Amino acid sequence: MSTSARVGVVVLTYNSASDLPACLDGLFRQRGADIRIIVVDNASIPENRTAMEATFLEHAPDGPVIDAAAASPTMIENNRAVFIRNSRNAGYSAGNNIGARLAVDAGCEAILIVNPDVRIDDPDYVTRLAELIVADPKTAVACSRLTNLSGAQENPMTEPGFVEELFWPVKMLIAGLLRFRPSVVPLSGRPIRVQKVSGACFLIRTDFLQQIGFFDESVFLYCEESILQAQVRATGWHMIMDPELHALHAHRVSTKGNPLSRFQAWADSRRQFHKAYGGYGKIRQSMLAGSRRLMLMLVQSRAFLQRLWSRSNRSGVS
Repeated sequence: MSTSARVGVVVLTYNSASDLPACLDGLFRQRGADIRIIVVDNASIPENRTAMEATFLEHAPDGPVIDAAAASPTMIENNRAVFIRNSRNAGYSAGNNIGARLAVDAGCEAILIVNPDVRIDDPDYVTRLAELIVADPKTAVACSRLTNLSGAQENPMTEPGFVEELFWPVKMLIAGLLRFRPSVVPLSGRPIRVQKVSGACFLIRTDFLQQIGFFDESVFLYCEESILQAQVRATGWHMIMDPELHALHAHRVSTKGNPLSRFQAWADSRRQFHKAYGGYGKIRQSMLAGSRRLMLMLVQSRAFLQRLWSRSNRSGVS
């Protein structure tokens, strides 16, 4: 693989009309590599999809806008950017696989998975990530420093051990009572190997992606990072991060829907992860399931208190 090789960029959207313009701005400014941008819309509501298609065509006036069933690798080969309409929302991994498979068949040697709420200002971002993968043929994944809107670091991530995860409810309770925020870990200025990376933005080798059979579609949403790190470890590859590169994850939790529904989706994905990749026996899996039930009780209690607080405030105003 060379740094001028073809790199696919998969942007998976779902009602992302407000985020997509800034994301595409950064991607269309990329230089160096032969970049092919594949926007895959996961069955957004019609008015939101229409807005995203208009944004896409502003950036790529000649780019095809096509249904997933009719998309082909030839379209990726012949166009810098393609907008693909997926007819159903099958989840994060399934949606990204639509773009990833097309990119692989179109000759892309690496694929950048990037959420629409990620902002990339460095025009050499993709090229520099590709250089990390080129430097070592056993590097499966490369990532950059990633900060959120509050300035907190989201890369690198770590996978918890059994005891740490078992006591997550205690940590969650203490954090809620004390308004605790984790301390910022200083990062080296040089590329470093890491255990786990955020799923919001990372570059993955296509030969590794083919080796693992593409992204695991058994989870709808959440825990994809845990699954990927387990696959990298099991196959003897590794991940690397360049702290000098940076992207912004402009994620807003308040826009992501009911917290109880989101937690239940996470809990279901975590259960599937432990079943397929965790390496724990039935007793430990049952103990962790109990820990997740305690966490659900805490989430429910917090939601109840927030409703009471909101009603009290409305009553005070009236």
